[in-house]
Parts: sequence; structure tokens; C-alpha cells
Amino acid sequence: MPEETYAEELDYLVNYTHESLVYFDIVRDAAENIAGPGSTEHQIQQVTLRLVSDMIERGVKVGEPSSNADEDLVAWDLPKDEILIRIAKEMAVREDPGDFIDICWFRSG
Repeated sequence: MPEETYAEELDYLVNYTHESLVYFDIVRDAAENIAGPGSTEHQIQQVTLRLVSDMIERGVKVGEPSSNADEDLVAWDLPKDEILIRIAKEMAVREDPGDFIDICWFRSG
């Protein structure tokens, strides 16, 4: 995995979460770009989890979109390891990566 590409994608994602609510597919697309052509689904998912882990380390919250006008994300009140396990389980039960969009959302805050 090219570390320069990884660092650029991670920076982009973290910066994006400062501006907007970011849905899961954007993170997965970044992981697919990092993993490169010919990568297996397993490899892409491992990069996805690494990105999410590093995003959390940089202060990004993970959760569900909020219906309240004064907040856009209801953060999961879980330790990082449990968030990663939850996301990994969700990816494992969905056969089509196109269905990953609703796994979770991201926002800095």
C-alpha cells in the first residue's frame, strides 16, 4: 500500500468531515483507491478499517445521521475497537459493496 497515497486520502477525509457529514461510501472509495487495481474485497475492507481507525484518532466521530436540526450526527458511544468491529461485521453481512452506504457516517466535532 503506497503510504503517500494513504496519507493524502486520510488528510482529505478528515478535512472533508470538518466541512460536511461524510457517508461510508466515500471512505470505502478512498480505501479502494489506496488498495489499487486488482485488490481483493478483503484487502479493500482492511484498508477501510485502517482509515476509520486513523480518522477516529484524529477526532472524527462515527455514527448515524441525526433528525435534529441542531446536529447532523448522533455519534456512537463506543470505544474505537468496538466501532471497528461493528463496521467490520456490517461489511461482512452485506454482499454488495454498493449496500455499504448506510453502515455509518462521519463528522469532525
